[in-house]
Amino acid sequence: MSECLNYFKKTLCSINPNKLFCIPSWIPKLSDPIVNFDLQPPTYRQVTNIIRRIKASGSPCPLGQLSIICFKRCPFLRTYLTEVIRSVWSSKSVPAEWKKACSILIHKKGNTSDPSNFRPITPETIQLKVFTSCLRNAMFSFLTANNFIEHQIQKGFTPNLSGTLEHTAQMTNIINQARIKQRSVVITLLDLKNAFGEVHHNLIQSVLDYHHIPKDVSEIIKSLYTDFNTAFITSEFSAPFITVGRGVLQGNCLSPLIFNMCINSFIQHKN
Repeated sequence: MSECLNYFKKTLCSINPNKLFCIPSWIPKLSDPIVNFDLQPPTYRQVTNIIRRIKASGSPCPLGQLSIICFKRCPFLRTYLTEVIRSVWSSKSVPAEWKKACSILIHKKGNTSDPSNFRPITPETIQLKVFTSCLRNAMFSFLTANNFIEHQIQKGFTPNLSGTLEHTAQMTNIINQARIKQRSVVITLLDLKNAFGEVHHNLIQSVLDYHHIPKDVSEIIKSLYTDFNTAFITSEFSAPFITVGRGVLQGNCLSPLIFNMCINSFIQHKN
């Protein structure tokens, strides 16, 4: 347990916490938004639609142990949850109780005594999962309506887009064309080590500004990543809570979109 704790303390430790990230001048700025961001708190219908899409078989957060089935079958609980979410949205401050989670370690490959061979997945409490889903949907609608996100190159984690299937078919076509025409072809696969975990929290704020995300929403996201704590558990032990000073956690509904926005800044320059 001590080896696991020390490894993830180092992995999640904030590096240069006061460092500021300014978007370089050689990355072209995005045009002013045509469609304004909808800053209205989520409605009961929006919360209900999100709850209906969440799989009933999903594992609840070990801290809460509250199944999504309760909210699927009880309108009163959905009404109460909507009021709480609207209050949090308006106050722009995420409750401290929501910013505690347990990260489950899933073995990838190699020696099981090496913590680096495990992928941490962090199930959220139902309240935070629904809240971050509302925030993600509002941000994605704004980015899509203003064409701020590039979908030709970057396809991962995009709703209603089979990016992996399309990229695989495109690669297959390239290989077939090279074989038919007897041409050489070089394919390079790049994989970022601990991609989600390397996102600096101050970088998130700069990227949000770059994409014209309103200050009210930026403050909510800043509150979410301030003093977020997680504990790592396996079938054998559970470690104490660790403050997440760096990265966006896998399992958080907002993490894929934030990661895409960070990569999108460089894709805009590449285009």
